[in-house]
Amino acid sequence: MGTELMARGLKLPLPLWSAEANITDPEIVSAVHRDYVSAGADIIGTNTFRTTTWTYRKAGYSPKRAQERAKSSLMRAVELARAANPNIVGGSITSIEDCYEPFLFPGREIAEDTYGENVNWFIDAGVDVILFETMGHLDEIEIALETVKNIGFKIWLSLIVKDADHLLSGHLIKDVYKLAKDQVDCLMLNCNTIEKTDQTLQFMIDDWGSEWGVYPNLGLTEPESDGKIEKKVNKDYFKNIIGKYLKMNPKIIGSCCGSSPNHTKIIKELTL
Repeated sequence: MGTELMARGLKLPLPLWSAEANITDPEIVSAVHRDYVSAGADIIGTNTFRTTTWTYRKAGYSPKRAQERAKSSLMRAVELARAANPNIVGGSITSIEDCYEPFLFPGREIAEDTYGENVNWFIDAGVDVILFETMGHLDEIEIALETVKNIGFKIWLSLIVKDADHLLSGHLIKDVYKLAKDQVDCLMLNCNTIEKTDQTLQFMIDDWGSEWGVYPNLGLTEPESDGKIEKKVNKDYFKNIIGKYLKMNPKIIGSCCGSSPNHTKIIKELTL
């Protein structure tokens, strides 16, 4: 969503990035969702990567106003996703700080407040799935999963990694399996380069032993902090790698930063 909004002319200044677009440019957010569904997407992730009270506080809002603005953006994001009429609306929640800088993890108290608040908002909004994505810090994953115990929703968890054995934070990926067992319905890799995805995916599938998914970014290197990607894999390479992943029998497959509805169309055509 973020890189597609930028491709359609929106400026997404940090720290809020795409959060304000739900309020200021809902027609563009809605158009992106519709274009993905038209291209064949079954799942729409809400445009809620930065719709947290914490981020709005960082942007200079008062505590009360930050909470109001974050909730308003999140609720609007769910409405916009639902209006595109996908089969599944996933309430997207990510790391509290920059997902590519896990050392910025702000600690348990802030994480409990942030994840707990957003999960409750998503429950009220009526999403189909809670999607924790681009998660790269073990402590943050543990706290996030604590907030969704026994809530009666499907829970998906998607990881960003340093290498085949480690989360981006340096924690062991295998330690995630212990936290996720009996709670996570689908474990995924997302927003990793295809090179890193290839290095990690088979190990994850073997060690996890349950439903899995994958949606890599298209960059030859990781995105910049504002989501920009200078060099991407070409469409032929993307088609070949998606074909390879489909033969591995994923539950969920897609693409992340740097992709477009055209890439979703490629995936859909490969599944027919």
